[in-house]
Amino acid sequence: SSGINAEWPLRPGIDHVAYDLNMLGVRLCYSPADVFKTNKPAAVAASKVIVQQLSGVLGTKTYFAGDYITGTDFWLFEVLDRLERIEPNSIEHDNIKAWRKRIFALPTLQNYFNDPKSTRNLPLNNKMASFK
Repeated sequence: SSGINAEWPLRPGIDHVAYDLNMLGVRLCYSPADVFKTNKPAAVAASKVIVQQLSGVLGTKTYFAGDYITGTDFWLFEVLDRLERIEPNSIEHDNIKAWRKRIFALPTLQNYFNDPKSTRNLPLNNKMASFK
């Protein structure tokens, strides 16, 4: 099987939500250190609103498109991972936590997650960012 399912639910806008959440983190991390410190609480609060919306979209599904993992799941995983590094324990929704655990437990990603030389263990941002 090709892995493509014609019955995958379309999620118009979910990539845009991922982009908005990503850019919220990028703008914060690449702001000067004093602005980062000042704006971090508001950015984290705004992120929590978006994560709450994502929690509603995910609901009880395994992945955002249902039973099938998509590129959006991986992108959201990366973006939410950054949020957790900026503000640990900021993800409060059990379904999002369980979804992150499912992604983290994927056998094909274990080498990546466990390799100390993987990009996941590098700073999140370039040297010019105030939050690395």
